[in-house]
Amino acid sequence: MILRDRPGRILELGIAHGTATCYMAAALDAMGGGRITAVDLVDADFTPSAEMQLEMCGLSGYVEVVRMQTGYSWFLHDEIRRQTTESQCWPKYDLCIIDGPKNWTIDGGAFFLVDKLLHPGGWIIFDDYAWTYAGQPRRTTDGITHRMLSDAERTTPQVREVFELLVVPHGNYSEFVIEDHKDWAMARKTVGREKTYTVRYRSEYADMLSWGATVARRAARKLGLGENGVKRTSSLGG
Repeated sequence: MILRDRPGRILELGIAHGTATCYMAAALDAMGGGRITAVDLVDADFTPSAEMQLEMCGLSGYVEVVRMQTGYSWFLHDEIRRQTTESQCWPKYDLCIIDGPKNWTIDGGAFFLVDKLLHPGGWIIFDDYAWTYAGQPRRTTDGITHRMLSDAERTTPQVREVFELLVVPHGNYSEFVIEDHKDWAMARKTVGREKTYTVRYRSEYADMLSWGATVARRAARKLGLGENGVKRTSSLGG
């Protein structure tokens, strides 16, 4: 998508190890320019960290990693404040990936904030479309204690609810794509009377996946990344 649409400014909300960040930065490197703003928590505990992987790959120059105390909602507040003059918020980003708490309240609010910052024609991608709290072995997710939630909140895919109830009906969006594995949902900021809703099944894009895997493997070799996205190192005995 990045090499096809050539977004100049990318916003990534939730980065974990930064593996996806590295691949996107590699795509920008292949394009010859661009910038990623990647946002996560100050106390996010991932080893290797996004900063470490970007440094090892030599791609730090394409990415600004922003660490926030309470998450990306307040980052979006600050960004809207910076982009607002004379009561108008000026768009800044061409692509936004939301991959955070997977929570109705947080990510539902994030959508409306991101919309103010997204250029017309830009895309929003939601990761973990079918994710539920009930399907996780851990007791908390990004500060949310699972046992404090109702049964409906635990068992309902909340990213799906954000997409279906907030994004699809929104007047600024008319092009939607969902992958059949229910992992990604995408919306393009295009105003139109008719809305298009596409579900891509594996049989329809097997060739595309094969091509994408080839590109990813080439990028991984260039970056020195293993299949799990972690930097490979070699040790010489002596």
